[in-house]
Amino acid sequence: MGSLLAQLFREKVAKDKSQKEADADVAYSTGFLPIDFLNGKKINTVKGDYYSVGLVDGKAVTFIGRTGCGKTSLALQIGANIIRPFPNAVMYYDDIEGGSDESRRMKLTGFGPNEIRDRIIYRNEGITAENFFTRICDICNLKLEHYNDFVYDTGLIDPLGDPIFKLQPTVYILDSLAMLTPDKLTEEEELSGQMSATSMAKTNTQVFKRIIPKLKQGNIILLVINHINDDVNINPYQMKKAQIGYLKQGETLPGGRAASYLANNMFRLDDNTKLKESEGLGIYGKIVDVGIVKSRTNAGGKSVPLIFDSINGFDPTLSLLLFLKSIKAVVAKGAYMVMVDYPDVKFSNKDFRDRLYGDPMFAKMFNEVCAKNLMGLIPAEDEYISYSSTNNLTDSILSTITELK
Repeated sequence: MGSLLAQLFREKVAKDKSQKEADADVAYSTGFLPIDFLNGKKINTVKGDYYSVGLVDGKAVTFIGRTGCGKTSLALQIGANIIRPFPNAVMYYDDIEGGSDESRRMKLTGFGPNEIRDRIIYRNEGITAENFFTRICDICNLKLEHYNDFVYDTGLIDPLGDPIFKLQPTVYILDSLAMLTPDKLTEEEELSGQMSATSMAKTNTQVFKRIIPKLKQGNIILLVINHINDDVNINPYQMKKAQIGYLKQGETLPGGRAASYLANNMFRLDDNTKLKESEGLGIYGKIVDVGIVKSRTNAGGKSVPLIFDSINGFDPTLSLLLFLKSIKAVVAKGAYMVMVDYPDVKFSNKDFRDRLYGDPMFAKMFNEVCAKNLMGLIPAEDEYISYSSTNNLTDSILSTITELK
C-alpha cells in the first residue's frame, strides 16, 4: 500500500497541471540519425529494451561554432523535423541577426508558402531579453490553459509500464544569444562595450534561470544559436583555462554562461572540408563535424560528420553514408564503394541515391548496416533511464530516410 501522504497530495494537485508530477522523458528525432544516436541512451524496462535517441522534450539546446558553419540552417531543419508530425506544433524563430528570408526558410524546412505561415512564427525586430522571456511564458501558459487540445499519447511507456503523455512539442529558435540584449541599455552602456556585455550577461542569466522550468512544463525545445569568438585579451605566453570543455584556448562564448550550464545539450559545429560539384558527391558545400560539447544523455567529446549542401542545407541521407565512411563501415573498393558487411555489393557516390530508393534489397542492407553502427554510438552498458523506443530499428531507419527523400 502506498504512502497516505503521497496519495493525498496527488489527489490534491491532480487538477492543477502546473503542479503535476514529472512525466518520463521522451526524445524527438532531429531527422539526422547520427546526431540522434550520438545523443542517445539505452536501458532495460519491465517490457524490454528501450532507446532514447534525439533531443529530449522541454530542454534548452545550444549550437556553437564559427560564422558560416551552418548553425542556423541545422537548427531550422531540426526544428521543422520535430514539429512536422504534430498538427498543433509550431516553431518560433527570433532572428535577431536578421539574416534569414522566407524563401530560404521554405527551402530548409520543406514547408510550402501556406504551411510556413501556419507552422513558423518569425520575427526579426524589437527582440529583447525581456520579451523573449515573456514569449516563452505565454507559450507555456497557453498550452497549459488548452491542455486537452495539445496533450497526446506518445505511445511509449515508463519503466513501470505506464503510458507517457506529453504536450505536442513547440520549437523556439533564438538566433543568436550573442545579440540578445536587455531593453533598458543606456546609450552610454551600448557605446562602452564592456559594460554592455556585463549587462547582457547578467540579464541573460536571469532570463535563462527562469525559463528552464517553463520549457519543461510546456514541452518547449529551445534551440539557441551562439558564436565562438576569439579572446582578444589572451596572453600568448600564459595558458588560460577554456571557458567550457571542448573549447580551445582563446575561444570564448558571448552572452553569459547561464545558457551553457543550463543547456541540456551543447553541440559544436566545425566546417573543415569544402566540397565541389565536380568532385565526389557532386555537391557544392562542405563537411561539417557536429560534436557533443555537453550532453545529459550521452558522453561528450564525440562527433559525427554531416554533409552541408549550400543550396539545400544539411543532407540527412548523404550524411548517413558519410558517417558509415568515417567509421570504415563503408570502404573504397577500386572505383566503387562497398559495405564491409556486404563486400560483393558495389555502388558509387553517383548512383547511391538511386540504389537506396530504387533497390529494396540494397536499401535493406544499407539500413541494417546503419542500425548496427548507429547503435555503436550508444554505450553498451547504461543504467540511465531513457524511454524512447524503436522496436525495429532497421525499419525505423528505413522509414526515416524514406520520409526525408
